[in-house]
Amino acid sequence: MNRTAVATRPWRSDLLRGSIVFVTIFATGLIGFILPAMGAQFTLPLLPSGIAVAACYRWGRRMWLFVFAAVVSVGFCHLHILDKTLGVGAGLIEAVSAGAGLAGGAMLTTSLLERRGFSANFARARDVPLFILSSAVGMMLMPTLGDLGFVLAGQPSEVTWQKWISWWGNITAGALIVGPMLIPMSRRSFARLSERLWPEASLWLTGVAACCAAMWLVPTPIARPLLIALGILLIVIGALRFDLVVTATAAFMISLTTAFSAAFGHGVFSELERLPGHALVWSVTAALTGLSLIITALLAERDAESNARLRAERRYAQVFDGSPQPMWVHRRDTGAFLLVNAAATRQYGWSREEFLSRRVSDLAPPGQPRVLPEPGEEGMGEDEALQGGGIMSAAEPFETRHRTSDGRVLDVEVWTRAIDLVGDPAMLVFAIDVTERRALGQALTEAITGEQRRIGQEMHDGLGQELTGLSLSVQALANQAKREWPARALDLQQLAALAASCIQGARLIVQGLSPLSDADGSLEAALAGLARRSSLSGTAVRFAAHVESPLTIGMEARNHLFRIAQEAVQNALKHAAGTDIDIELCANADTIRLVVLDNGQGLRADGARGLGLGMRTMRFRARAIGARLSVGAGEERGSRVVCDLPQLISRRASA
Repeated sequence: MNRTAVATRPWRSDLLRGSIVFVTIFATGLIGFILPAMGAQFTLPLLPSGIAVAACYRWGRRMWLFVFAAVVSVGFCHLHILDKTLGVGAGLIEAVSAGAGLAGGAMLTTSLLERRGFSANFARARDVPLFILSSAVGMMLMPTLGDLGFVLAGQPSEVTWQKWISWWGNITAGALIVGPMLIPMSRRSFARLSERLWPEASLWLTGVAACCAAMWLVPTPIARPLLIALGILLIVIGALRFDLVVTATAAFMISLTTAFSAAFGHGVFSELERLPGHALVWSVTAALTGLSLIITALLAERDAESNARLRAERRYAQVFDGSPQPMWVHRRDTGAFLLVNAAATRQYGWSREEFLSRRVSDLAPPGQPRVLPEPGEEGMGEDEALQGGGIMSAAEPFETRHRTSDGRVLDVEVWTRAIDLVGDPAMLVFAIDVTERRALGQALTEAITGEQRRIGQEMHDGLGQELTGLSLSVQALANQAKREWPARALDLQQLAALAASCIQGARLIVQGLSPLSDADGSLEAALAGLARRSSLSGTAVRFAAHVESPLTIGMEARNHLFRIAQEAVQNALKHAAGTDIDIELCANADTIRLVVLDNGQGLRADGARGLGLGMRTMRFRARAIGARLSVGAGEERGSRVVCDLPQLISRRASA
């Protein structure tokens, strides 16, 4: 295809569209001039104004030339044809002025609509007043320039404010009647009507036709309120059930019938004078057109919001289902599953349908009834979620065990959040399988502990013994030097003291690597030593033991408990600014409890929520031995760290 053909195609399209505009405006304008000669008491709404606005908005402002030509042609025909046969006349100057006024008014209306972001489908409530105001402002040009034409033609008597208002009201009414029908028109405009053709659309179309026929045929004015109410009801139904174009077309037909009835004095709107007739026509037109536009705009906004909400819900559903972390939503009152993602079905082995037929309690393995935290425990509970504005907490997760479909027991970390799911109080749960991670961490901890124990034992049995032998040898030499070589006795005494200091340093290193080695594996003795050493800082640290049953836990578990107590004491010394620290060890046949309590200012916010490195270390050690660690405020002031370790689990771990 050559460039000339491509370049001429838009001009051909504009010429075809312009011809359509010219013909429709010419025909409706000519009819408007003919009707008074046929007995109409006053001029009907000028439909060319609505056609001109729709043409300039849809096909571009270049359509103004065809609008202008059509209006001038109507005036020319009126001057040279109707003037001779019907005795009415109009000058060429007035026709040109009116044509310029309508073309300019259509372009001004289009410009105002475009600048304010008007939606051609009246998809927003603001589009209705915008279209009405823009049409009202733009249509002021035609009566203004038309009156100027009368003045220039030497007919100032034709210029009155009553005629200007009547002229402006008619063409504005025409724009409001025809514009909503033509501007949004497309191939899909009548889709809903065809889809509901029977019986809904058929009954509605029959009602519109019956309303128009009754307005024209019923001779008594008593039926006016009833027919006007019927017309309004039909427009409301049309706006609710069909497209704007269909509803606007019905409003146009009813308004046009009202105008004909009032203008020709026929039907229910007969016996009306000029001014009351104009007022009635404008009122009915405004009511029907305004209703169709407002209802359509409100419904479009509602549909847009619903579609946006639906798209958002779909995106959230995609994120929820596509998340690699197992997630579900269950009812807070019954625990019944409401939603579950693909990762959860893979982790637990149930299909989505099987999941949704179960409750949270079905995840509980034998001997462990609780699978989720209570409100206020670790993880986020209901109260914390609501007070936090629904923001997911960064606190440490709730640690528990869940059962899978094949009976396996998983170690899981759980975060929970209270949500509202379509009016139902629900809980969003993240449940992460940490079985392998915990096994790896425990194996790593065991390896580190074993290596520390080996190094400590080697230092104690090897380097420590050698340093002890060296210290004894040097001391013997110093004693001998006092008798035989007094000048060097002092140097040898200093060397012996240095060797003793090295022995003490090696002993401290051994205690750091294996803190219970010097206490012969006794946790009570090691904690008592911790209290004595910590008291050297100036803060009173006391230890108390309430052991009703012997500790059956292994050396590894005792080491972890000691390290937890050591970290808690160090945190209290560094951050609590208290004067007393109490370490308590309680044990019975079932449980071992370690408590570190201070009377200071309490933990910082990040420490209380488990974000500090020391807190994370303590929690890791507690998880490694199957214990449960809780950190909170003391009964009166300060902070309280509690570690509970079941003896039965410890016996199995030791075995």
